[in-house]
Formats: sequence, C-alpha cells, structure tokens
Amino acid sequence: MKILLINNFYYNRGGDCTYLFSLKELLEKKGHTVSVFSMHHPLNFDNEYSKYFVDYINYDDEVKDINIASGTKVLKRTIFSLEAREKIERLLKEEKPDIAHLQNIHHHITPSIFFAFKKYKIPVVWTLHDYSIICPNTSFLSHGRICEKCKKRKYFWPPIEKCKKESFSASTMAGLEAVSHYVAGVSQLVNMFIAPSEFLRGKCIEYGIKEENIKCLHYFIDKRFPPGTGENSDYFLYAGRLSREKGVKTLIDATLKVSLNGKDANILKKYKLKIVGAGPLHEELVSYARSKDKNNIIEFLGHKRHEEVIDLIRGCRFTVVPSEWYENYPFAIMESFICGKPVIGTKFGGIPELITNTVRGLIFKHGNSDDLCATIKYLLNNPDLAEEMGRNARTFALEELNGEKHYEKLMEIYEFVMHKNRTHST
Repeated sequence: MKILLINNFYYNRGGDCTYLFSLKELLEKKGHTVSVFSMHHPLNFDNEYSKYFVDYINYDDEVKDINIASGTKVLKRTIFSLEAREKIERLLKEEKPDIAHLQNIHHHITPSIFFAFKKYKIPVVWTLHDYSIICPNTSFLSHGRICEKCKKRKYFWPPIEKCKKESFSASTMAGLEAVSHYVAGVSQLVNMFIAPSEFLRGKCIEYGIKEENIKCLHYFIDKRFPPGTGENSDYFLYAGRLSREKGVKTLIDATLKVSLNGKDANILKKYKLKIVGAGPLHEELVSYARSKDKNNIIEFLGHKRHEEVIDLIRGCRFTVVPSEWYENYPFAIMESFICGKPVIGTKFGGIPELITNTVRGLIFKHGNSDDLCATIKYLLNNPDLAEEMGRNARTFALEELNGEKHYEKLMEIYEFVMHKNRTHST
C-alpha cells in the first residue's frame, strides 16, 4: 500500500511529530511505501519528498508589525493555502498514494489539500492530536482556563475573548479560519477521523461530528526502554512544558504542603520534586518556588534531551501529570508506563483512560493542591504499592500500546475507508 503522511512539521516538535515518525517507521517495516507532505523548516529532518513541501512561514514574525500586506498574507496562508493545494496535486500525480493520513495541518498546510484529494479520489484519514476541528484555539483554553464558548459554532467569541495568544488579531484570524472551514464543509471531506482518546472522540461527537465518522485508536509506544527499579530513588518527577494549563504551580503547592504537614514532613527530607522542561512560566515558577521552598525540596532542571528525560523517568519513584486542560492521550504518561513508573494525574481529558485510578497510578481533582498532596504522600508512604502500580503500567504499555495492535486496528480503518471510497466512486 502507498500511504501519504501529512503534518505541519517534520522535526521533533511535539506529540503529533512523535506519532508521525513512529507511524512512518512502523508502516515501512510492514512493507508499505510511505511518502510525506509537510512544511519547510530550519529544523526539519532530511526527507526525499521535501521538494513538495510548502514554504516556511513564521507567524510570530509576521504579526509583529501587522499591516494590510502581512495581514492578508497570514489570512490567505491560515485559511486556504493555494500553494499547499498546488504542491500536493503535484505529489499526488507523481507518487499516486492509495490513502492520505493527516496529522496536524491547521494554519500552515490548511484544509485546501482536501479539494485535491477529492479531485483525485484519494480517501482521507485524519488523526486529531488536538481540538482544532471543533475549537478555534485548538485547545479549549482561554487565558489558561477551560473555555467552550464557541460551542454550536459561536465563532464570534475568539476576538472578544482574545483566546489565541491573548491577541485580538490572532484570535480574529482563528475565528475566521473556523468559520471558513465550516462554510467550506471541510469535515465532510474526511472519510474517517481518528481520536487517540475516547474523551476527544466524545467531544467531537458532542460538537457535531457524526459518531460513525470517528473512531478511537490509542497512540502506541514501541520504544523498549528497560524499566528502572526505583529502589534507591530520592525524587518524583514532572517532565513537560512550563505553562499555566499544565498545572505545575498546583504541583509546587502540593509538594510544599507535604513538607509542612507535621509527621509527614519527614518524607521530603528523603525525597525531592524534580521539574524538567521549559516554557513561558519558567522564570515565574522558579521565583515562586524559591520564595516558599525553605528546605530546597524542589529542583528545576530546565530543558533536557529526550534521552535524558527517559533516564530521569527510569530513576524516579513516580511521575506527576497535573494538567488543568483537556489533555488528549499524553505521551508523557505512556513513556512513564514503558519505564515501569506509575503516574499521578488529573481526572481530566484522556488522562484517566490511561492511568485507571489505583491500577497504574492515582487520580486527583485538577487544580486541587490538597488532593494532589494526599496522593503524593500516599505513594511515597507506600513504596511497595507504587512498585506494583509501576509493573501494572509497564505490562499495560507492552500489551495494549504496542505497534502490532496499533497497526492491526489502523489497517482495519484504512481498508474500511478505501473500500467505502471505491464504492462511492463507481
């Protein structure tokens, strides 16, 4: 089978790219021919199909000195890229793929490519890594808080809320993009949506995507990192972006409460919280922690290479995912599982689907530092139980989140949409 994979970026940038590269490797191992369509970027990996890629655009630079010319350029590129349509038509003519599998395409590649697929009768599968198809801001976030004001296509809210980068112009663009894609009937041009979590699938159905047009297929992880024993570990870990919706401040507060909690204060004479990552709140969080952390139990390690993060996961007692937004199906949890580590996570988005309370970790109420404090204390005070949960987590990852299972289910989806497409074309 000849499969075309499409994503805005072609370097290690986030979960969508992680999945793209893992999927490409998996499909090629199974004997399929895989072509790629993306955007040129200074950090891109080499690829033989880069001659088809669309030109690089940096929106942050474009909107710094916004004027009619730059505004028009951004609007054209964001909503309907003629360049992307023209270049993908060339790829379709020359490579003749049997199916197109999309990842993230908004803002850079744009849904203009759907009309090329329709012209050449190429079936389309789209894995949704965020909520872009139903939320102009892609994440149901406005100023770091959950927002669902645009439900029932109320796309006048983004410029009012300034939910996109806290900018009127960026938010207006996001609203216009959502309106134009709805009017163009973009969702009707997709043969099948794939949601990595049941939560995301449910949200899409709630917002109008037909139930029969979206299937849940979890991500997979085939990296066989050896499990860490954690026997001599003296820390628990947060690894991720330092931004408001990630709940890191709640984690800091919870950790400090453990250290101040009478007889339990002795726990954190032995254990520390290590925070790995960078982001817009880095300086603020470091300053906040230092002002309150009198016993030096919180350590900021900054950005680390992926291999270094994995080593830190393997060496910890457990990891914490304190997200305060609708996480989809976090790779951070999957990587903890494959390393044999339990996870403390919020009862939010797709997180509970992975953890299952008391089986592969513990669930707490998002934004509640007291509840998180209690779960941290419980796992630190019960190391044998934490070890058991870690074993459960690794078993789950190996048996349920492996490439073979993912491939079998993905092929079922591919065959289904290809058959349906052939039937409708005759």
